[in-house]
Amino acid sequence: MNLSAGLIRELEGYGPKIKTKCGFTLYEVIVVMVIIAILSGISIHNYMAWIPGIRLNGAARQVMGDLIAARMASVKENVSVVVMHLNNHSYSVTAGSGASKMKDLQPDYPGTTLSFTSVLFSSRGTTSPRTLTLQNSSGVKTITVAITGRVKIN
Repeated sequence: MNLSAGLIRELEGYGPKIKTKCGFTLYEVIVVMVIIAILSGISIHNYMAWIPGIRLNGAARQVMGDLIAARMASVKENVSVVVMHLNNHSYSVTAGSGASKMKDLQPDYPGTTLSFTSVLFSSRGTTSPRTLTLQNSSGVKTITVAITGRVKIN
């Protein structure tokens, strides 16, 4: 009797399986979709508020990089390099008597304006102190160029 009871218990797991229902109900799916839609709306609104600040920082880094490159070119080539303000969103970089390279901020950083007086780097990399101002709807960034040629975003 003991042997047959153990055999019966062992064979019980091999009988026909009862399938349980799997998946989600339509109500559960709709609730999850509504929650995702609400969170997306909140996050997109916050992201859109950050975009002008991101663009302003990017434009400031681009202008700073071009000023540093102009200073390095003046020392490397032993010529004067001029960074000239063209309009409220573009400038040109001219090394010695070579061709000038025009840089425009609008394609990559729309809504950002730039104002400064021309910067002339001597063949030693020095210049007159200058302040460049970039602004858009998020605020203002200034870039200072020291007499030693050091460029810094403030």
